Amino acid sequence: MPAEPRRGTGASDPRSAALLLALVAVATQIGTPVQNLVSRHIEARADAHALDLTRDPGTFASMQHELSVRNISDLAPDPVEYLLWLTHPAGPERIAMARDWARMHHAPVPPPLRDR
Repeated sequence: MPAEPRRGTGASDPRSAALLLALVAVATQIGTPVQNLVSRHIEARADAHALDLTRDPGTFASMQHELSVRNISDLAPDPVEYLLWLTHPAGPERIAMARDWARMHHAPVPPPLRDR
């Protein structure tokens, strides 16, 4: 008497699809902070390149301030929120980078910005 084929195993089993979806969800949750870290690093490099090209940290800082105000950005994001969701450096980080760049390149340091 031939053995009866096993049922409910392999790719045809609906549980396989559920397991695959669960693995994708977990991988996405683990991979997103890493992707965001890479994205923030690339954005910071682009900011530094812009400063190297323009040599105008005052305008850069003013622009970042204006973008933060117009977009109603969270200027002090929670560290967990920053890690999980932000793909760009926060506005204050970018302004601080412009000030650091100015000091390193002996350029005028942008003054503190105030709301208009």
